[in-house]
Amino acid sequence: MIVLRSIVQPTLALAAMVFAAVAQNLHVHRNSDHAALILFAAALCIWLFALIANPLALGTRLADTARDAEKPRPAARPFVVSAFALAALTFLFSSGNEFNADNVLAWGLSIVAFLYAFWTPEKSWDEWRARLAARVASARGIWANGARVSPHLLALIGVMGIGVLTYYRELDATPAEMTSDHAEKLLDVNDIVNGGLAPIFFERNTGREPLQFYLTAAFVHLTQHPIDHMALKLITALMGVLVIPFTFLLARELFDDDVALFAALLIALSKWPLTIARMGLRFPFTPVFIAPTMFFLFRALKYGRRNDFLMTGLFLGIGLLGYNAFRLAPILVVAFVIVWWWTRRMSWQQTKTLIVNSALMFTLALFVVMPLARYMTEKPEMVWYRAATRLVGDGNAIPGNPIEVFARNAVNAALMFNWTSDAAWPNALPNDPALDYVSGGLFVLGVAYALYRLARYRESAYAFVLLGIALMLLPSALSLAFPNENPSVVRAGGAIPFVFIVVALPLAWLMRSWRESLARFRWGRFAVVAVLIVLFALIARANYLRYFWEFDANYRRASWNSSEVAAVIRGFADSVGDVEHAWLLLYPHWIDTRNVGINLGQPGWENTLPDADAARAQINAPTNKLYILNPGDQTNLTRLREIFPNGQQRTFHARTPGHDFIVFFVPGTIAPGEFLESK
Repeated sequence: MIVLRSIVQPTLALAAMVFAAVAQNLHVHRNSDHAALILFAAALCIWLFALIANPLALGTRLADTARDAEKPRPAARPFVVSAFALAALTFLFSSGNEFNADNVLAWGLSIVAFLYAFWTPEKSWDEWRARLAARVASARGIWANGARVSPHLLALIGVMGIGVLTYYRELDATPAEMTSDHAEKLLDVNDIVNGGLAPIFFERNTGREPLQFYLTAAFVHLTQHPIDHMALKLITALMGVLVIPFTFLLARELFDDDVALFAALLIALSKWPLTIARMGLRFPFTPVFIAPTMFFLFRALKYGRRNDFLMTGLFLGIGLLGYNAFRLAPILVVAFVIVWWWTRRMSWQQTKTLIVNSALMFTLALFVVMPLARYMTEKPEMVWYRAATRLVGDGNAIPGNPIEVFARNAVNAALMFNWTSDAAWPNALPNDPALDYVSGGLFVLGVAYALYRLARYRESAYAFVLLGIALMLLPSALSLAFPNENPSVVRAGGAIPFVFIVVALPLAWLMRSWRESLARFRWGRFAVVAVLIVLFALIARANYLRYFWEFDANYRRASWNSSEVAAVIRGFADSVGDVEHAWLLLYPHWIDTRNVGINLGQPGWENTLPDADAARAQINAPTNKLYILNPGDQTNLTRLREIFPNGQQRTFHARTPGHDFIVFFVPGTIAPGEFLESK
């Protein structure tokens, strides 16, 4: 009887999770929406009953504020003046959209001088040396007596290992092909590496911030890696992996180690952050800087330390150099500062300190983006073009009343985790929500838990998390001119840290509830571990199959196989010809020929012909020639046969059905070879 009473509430919570997961599965995999809604309602009722019956609280750390106000050292006035003077020089030297020795030097020194002027040393040099000596002595003792590492640190190391394996597994194969966006980015990287260009803002493809390009160019320069799809993916996958520890730190600052570990593990396994990180585009640059920005912001608000405000400003500024969806981050920071001030009943002195520190935070962020700020004064239309076209259109009227369109967009964006989906094939499977069926069910329960704790106990940590999700959905929801592009899992990427914290809440509650209820029984701990292993195994399996099998297959069907075309041309060049005598005949909505050149290792290679008649210019060339055509281009194929009666034709059978192409080989008068036969 005692056992039954002990396990009733955690069992009810587990039942709610099962119901929610089954409901999510019915919607996504069975299209049984009515049954799904009924099960979701049942899951919420059971969950709320369990919460009310057992008022167990997760640890929230927003109350851990400093007892004594910090007394920052007086600002070093010469360095303050120097910092602002150097920032002004950075602005002046950044004209013409070009990084150069003058503006880069002034830019770096302005940031360093600003940090030195306002940074409050936590210890003197003697104290740091003493602390270091103590740490060394402690490490020697640990080494001699056997290492003792915190279980949570070991667990985080394990989670990071899982993340590295997941994010880098078969990275060369999935996603398989480049899109036109990849071509634009790699041409920009090539301009940096081989062209000697150093733009502040990259104007190709309606304009992009610079961080990804310089990180990729530095990687290529240091490792001599080819300028290709893999170079992009290696960097963005790293950004995805870094989201894991940053989210751990953020979640631990808000709640406790259990929530932090679960949130980190969920990000290591889940398809949403995995997909946007492995794509090779700028998408993961939003969550990878949102998480540390929020981590340092909450530390700054809790403890009032100026150094944390400065670190917030530093990450805020760097994030603004990454991806345009991050532009909502300053608004998020302002909102959090205002909410914190409003709910803490601060004295005038505390308010004044908060205003001063916040001003320093945003000033440092401005210093970090100063070159980009100069470019924005010269060409604001380029910086804001992409966002403006989504908000108000580009010659097209918003389809309906803007308020109504935004309301629909907001609802669809909020449902992207469970009900709606991104319609863009490079980003997601059709009709597939951002979360898997287990995490999706847990998210619903997590939101309910957060609202319950907020309504009943006024625990502000939950308000900040929910507000963070809402504001980070705005880059997607504000696509008023193109509501079909909403929800967008890439523009809403800034919500990733907050969303997976919410998903982790029910898991942490379940674990704590079972631990407390079954602590007296030997088998209790094993039962808790077994339940969590099963849940995470289901999550891992669902995401693995969804991304590495279904998404991969759909991506291959939707993208064109420029790598296989390049492989054929490379085979021709390595055997009986060269790349200068291979051509692609243009065909509507077919392969981006720039990607063929990139896969050949020759960015900028574009041997294309508008039609077969243009091939007459090579009719007297003595070398072997190769022409590649779309299989539907029978008109040009017939014309090639007429121009080159001795031509040899075959169909290249692609790995993905529907992606075959025609190879037309024309032997020359020298080194005729047998290219087609050898292939």
